[in-house]
Amino acid sequence: MKRTTRIRLGVTLAFVVAAASTTGRPATAAEELGPPGSRRWNVLLVIIDDHGAQLHDVFQQSPVATPSLRRIAERGTWFTRAYVAAPACCPSRTALLTGVHPARSGVYYNSQAYRRASTFIADVTTLPGLFKAAGYLTAGYGKIAHNRFLADDVDDYTAGYYKMLNRPQDVTFTDAQLLKQIVPGSETRMWTDAWNYGMLPDDWDRDDPKKLQQDTEQANRTIALLQERHERPFFVACGFWRPHVSWTVAKRYFDRFPAELQTIPQSYKPDDLADLPKPARWLATHRGEHASITAHDQWKKSLQAYYASIAYVDEQIGRVLDALDEGPNAKDTVVVFLSDNGFHTGEKDHWSKFYLSELACRVVFSVSVPGAKPQRCDVPVSLLDVYPTLASLCSLSLPTTHPLDGVDLAPVVRDGAAVARPPVTSTYGRGCHSIRDARYRYTRYRNGDEELYDHDVDPHEWTNLAGDPQLGAVKTRLGALLPQVDAADVEMVGGGVDEFNAWSDEAFR
Repeated sequence: MKRTTRIRLGVTLAFVVAAASTTGRPATAAEELGPPGSRRWNVLLVIIDDHGAQLHDVFQQSPVATPSLRRIAERGTWFTRAYVAAPACCPSRTALLTGVHPARSGVYYNSQAYRRASTFIADVTTLPGLFKAAGYLTAGYGKIAHNRFLADDVDDYTAGYYKMLNRPQDVTFTDAQLLKQIVPGSETRMWTDAWNYGMLPDDWDRDDPKKLQQDTEQANRTIALLQERHERPFFVACGFWRPHVSWTVAKRYFDRFPAELQTIPQSYKPDDLADLPKPARWLATHRGEHASITAHDQWKKSLQAYYASIAYVDEQIGRVLDALDEGPNAKDTVVVFLSDNGFHTGEKDHWSKFYLSELACRVVFSVSVPGAKPQRCDVPVSLLDVYPTLASLCSLSLPTTHPLDGVDLAPVVRDGAAVARPPVTSTYGRGCHSIRDARYRYTRYRNGDEELYDHDVDPHEWTNLAGDPQLGAVKTRLGALLPQVDAADVEMVGGGVDEFNAWSDEAFR
């Protein structure tokens, strides 16, 4: 990897990003970038789904090699401590697209459609909507908003440039249909049918247009757009479904990770739930994924399939990057890369997201601007920052429909400048929040139960320090930054429930 400049924490209580370098850019690069806010860049936004930020080899060791993610880090600012507004697909993506934190929008769970709400959030200008209103060609391929509600956002995209996840008229195979194409005998039955997976024959996702997963198809659409010249700037969002379940990819990806050679994650601790409050233990175990996986001796096999899915999507990302770099738009395109939430692979007896922890809330995140110097940023930032950052980089006025909750990181990614960034709050369920600064994670549930972890000595969050009287000042400081008001839940769709309310006796008593 190319030499990068690391951004470190400042010494003030506000936690600032220190200047990346005292050396100015070459004049040609500075001239190309122009004065701040002077350029209407194209935007390529790449989103992957359910990817654990511990599972890539950018600036860290990983059981999965991710060469395309390394390429992304080499071209821009890689944020090593990026966090979601909520550790679940729908509330995280809603916050990303609207720039509104769940505690203000009321979108806490996967069954809440923000466009169908009876509150202000239904009528906000979204990130792609802002670019469309500014005259951009806006395209969306795959999963951008939550998959159940993708049709609600069709007006944010240019006609003919919106192809949805799992919609039969947009893809050759939905994910459910894909399971019928797997190698006979390779299907693995999981704790719920939604998690079942299997190997596809090895000729899939190559050259035969009749044997493509929908992620490959969406990559192909993005590639076609990037290879063309356009009369106006474009905003294209490419949303990959993998590594979301089902972990169904071609056999060659499984072969990279023989099940018998996989090891239980080092961050797993058998008695890790012992010092957790009841809401945390309930979140970890009430769905039953880990209990089922271990009871059926599927842990290593599940790791194999999950890692194979990461390897597959990394390859698709590489194809998209090739199209950009080899096409006519490379010098005019900002690239943003992120995942919608993190992922547990058995840690705390838990799989998936839906948890207020480092593993579920931390995500991969990078922003690159042509001509800007590659660097890494170790300061906690939020995916809420994407909206104001892109508006700033592309010289767009902020929306008039609502204020944004994120911070403009444009001076960081463009110039390596110092920018104040308060600690980041993630929320799952009304009144249940987790805040992360450079050292600590502090979580408070709506019944007052707490967790506190010191990441300087406990990166796996094994030891809950919430009861340590010597850290009372830390809890007070971080607790004062938690949301003071929690919006009422947006209406549920299709029988969805507020998980904490539905099981309040079990979760809190």
